[in-house]
Amino acid sequence: MNSRNPRLKKIFEDVVRGDRQLDDPLIPHFIQSISTHPDPATCLHTLVTSEHGLEAAQTAVCSNLSTDSLNGDVAVLLAYLRDSKLEYLGGGDTLQRLIRALVEAPDFWKSLVAASNTGQLQQSTERSFSWLFFQLVVSPPEISEKYRHTALETGVIQTLLRSPDPETRLNARKIIHIVSLYPDDAAVPSDWLEAPGWRHNNDLHSYRKISILPTPDEINSTERPYLKTVDDIDDLELTCPIKMFEVHVENQFRLLREDLVHDTRDNVQVALGNKIGKRSGEFITGLLLTDIYTDEKSEWGLQFTCSYDLKPFFSSAVDDEDRRARLEKDRNFLRHASFACLLVGDEIIAFVTIVRDVDLLVQNPPVVAVKLGGRVAVKEALYQLQQCPSVSLAQISTPLFAYEPVLRGLQAMGPTRFLLNGTLLVKPHRPRAAAGELSDIDQEYVPELIQNLGMTTNTKKTVTLDGAQTEAFLCGLTQKVALIQGPPGIHFLVFPRIFSRFNLVARYRNRKIPHRSPACQSILRVVGSSHVGLLLHKSCPRPVSRRSVGAGDS
Repeated sequence: MNSRNPRLKKIFEDVVRGDRQLDDPLIPHFIQSISTHPDPATCLHTLVTSEHGLEAAQTAVCSNLSTDSLNGDVAVLLAYLRDSKLEYLGGGDTLQRLIRALVEAPDFWKSLVAASNTGQLQQSTERSFSWLFFQLVVSPPEISEKYRHTALETGVIQTLLRSPDPETRLNARKIIHIVSLYPDDAAVPSDWLEAPGWRHNNDLHSYRKISILPTPDEINSTERPYLKTVDDIDDLELTCPIKMFEVHVENQFRLLREDLVHDTRDNVQVALGNKIGKRSGEFITGLLLTDIYTDEKSEWGLQFTCSYDLKPFFSSAVDDEDRRARLEKDRNFLRHASFACLLVGDEIIAFVTIVRDVDLLVQNPPVVAVKLGGRVAVKEALYQLQQCPSVSLAQISTPLFAYEPVLRGLQAMGPTRFLLNGTLLVKPHRPRAAAGELSDIDQEYVPELIQNLGMTTNTKKTVTLDGAQTEAFLCGLTQKVALIQGPPGIHFLVFPRIFSRFNLVARYRNRKIPHRSPACQSILRVVGSSHVGLLLHKSCPRPVSRRSVGAGDS
């Protein structure tokens, strides 16, 4: 508390009550009286509910629209209103009323947009402006329509996306997300934050378009990733098998890729020395972008010329043949397709994979080639490289080779390429055979089958199954794919023996099964003769015809 607070408190109370008129000398003190108020909620409530509060706020922000004022008093006021406690005050209506009063002040909004487009706003002011813009876009449709048009028609959003401030870029992506998904006359739903598309520049609606390599924005993001829980998937009540497949594969892709991103975050901190750990890769400084890299095997990339010689050549002066021999001997140095990042200071500008072109590395000075992943990454990296005279390259120990093939396979996978898609993509209502597969269970012969389980498993001990175990056993016989789980004591060793005999190869320990044995006949009676006859045809001592199987049933 400083000595001016009592005076500022009196100025605030006099103005909102209408006892004192605002003039040019008083305006900076009135704005300061708001921004230094110890209780933001009480201050905002007083401004909105008092007779002269909103009018005074309008007068204060539009009295001086110069760049110095926007970066000064106005920036301080907007920063104060960004307090998280104010967002939910009065259900959010209190803050919205004050925001609407500010932007309706003559020429105030136009001046902010113009100053942003021309790059005249300071970084802190631009952060507050992006927050104000976002609040206007999520307002009710009758208010937000004009500001959504501003987001579409002007270049202000692109300016905000190029800001070095992460919060400014996040607000810009939120604005793009809302404008692209909801028409001008549509209200923004309360659960819009649960959808993908706004967290960072690689948070896309279609998982097939997501870049496998992370982006710097993604690594720096503190937002929770878009992932569906098992309950969310079960609650979808999807009746279309293809749609169920898409949801399942998408969730598996996002889960696995989140493991990659989490691993990369940790390893980046280790590579930068911000976290304790073993740095397993190279760190090369003083790289200058000199050319585009192309060859017949890989995609195009970038070539960087080193300002210093590489580590394998430090010991002594070596000729070209010796340089090549040293690189051929030490194949782990800048290993091909290894994961790395380009840095300006401690700021990541792109994630890349290294192209180990020996012909370039043996040059003096050496040339390092890298590949970038994804259109967004290329665009952002090229923009950043225009601003930077030199960059550094740090290898990251994340095993990208273990993630990338699986992730690309999930992106390319479709229902028609999925093994057993007709079985696994159809959720049965009860554990029984699907239409067109094995026959329905004949309950009359179930006791006989259970009685002969001992002979089936080549044991003299009596095998006893309870109701759940019997159901699981019959489910395994009548379905192509069955999952049997439970606590110890449910005969895990018994079931595989039976299934391997009758459903797969009909043999165990190289001993063939007589097709007229009591155990075999029990199986035939329970699951149906037509299908099991075909299964046993390749494994019995002699061919089993449908006629002979039918005779065994009688």
